[in-house]
Amino acid sequence: MATSATIKNSVEQLGYRVTVGDVAAQAGLEINVTQQELLALASDVGGHMQVAETGDIVYLFPKNFRSILRNKYWRIQLQEWWQKVWKVLFFLIRISFGIILMLSILLMVVAITVIFIAISSSSDGDNDSGGSNIGGGFNFWISPDIFWLFHWNSYSDYPDHRRQNASNNENNNMHFLEAVFSFLFGDGNPNYDLEERRWQEIGGVIRQYNGAIVAEQVAPYLDNVSRDNEDYIIPVLARFNGYPQVSEEGEIVYFFPELQITASNHRQPQLLTSYFREHLWRFSQAGSGQIMLACGLGA
Repeated sequence: MATSATIKNSVEQLGYRVTVGDVAAQAGLEINVTQQELLALASDVGGHMQVAETGDIVYLFPKNFRSILRNKYWRIQLQEWWQKVWKVLFFLIRISFGIILMLSILLMVVAITVIFIAISSSSDGDNDSGGSNIGGGFNFWISPDIFWLFHWNSYSDYPDHRRQNASNNENNNMHFLEAVFSFLFGDGNPNYDLEERRWQEIGGVIRQYNGAIVAEQVAPYLDNVSRDNEDYIIPVLARFNGYPQVSEEGEIVYFFPELQITASNHRQPQLLTSYFREHLWRFSQAGSGQIMLACGLGA
């Protein structure tokens, strides 16, 4: 926190347009620390990178970057708070739905049992008064197989690849209560881990090119890519501890020293897509037969 505050003060004192050397000299910090702090700050506030006439990388920050940071901080805090609250609310909703469903089935069974007992008693009364015995009463039996309805195997715990395969496979091993819940409320966003997958693929691309890339090589995996500048790569540099360097031809090359090192000499190459793609969102992964049963229960 102290280092970050020093970096911010130095940026302001230097007029919001700085080099790593400017800030390091102003703040008295190590070059590597200054480099990473500047990248992190630029990533948070939407800073820009420019190439000066001397060939050095210059960082340009908005003059209201402190307000941007403050608003972003409160927005992140609110989002984290809401995520925690929503987890509890969703759990209660899911549990209450199951309880109400089981109670409704229980009430239905009890009601049917009472009706059959009443009919059977009425029939027995008619027989005692001289009526003919047309069936000797009713034998009402409830199969214990009803309990298969409550055999729970949470669909949200399935691995991601199995969740995707289920979209094309009717035999998805989803049980009846899960299918009812899925039919009513859906199975959630299949891209819940979108950012995690994005950074995994970007890390794989950087490793594939031995830790030295140009911006265009990771552009297909990022959003809000501009042709006018290469600011979109700033979050990549901040996350993977990279740094820019201008080549002799005037092109900016981005180096990631930590991603050039591996503990294994036989590292398996990562299978990468040519661009980052989201999974298609299918509302319910329940099979057609399960959906029909859910409709039947609703009726």
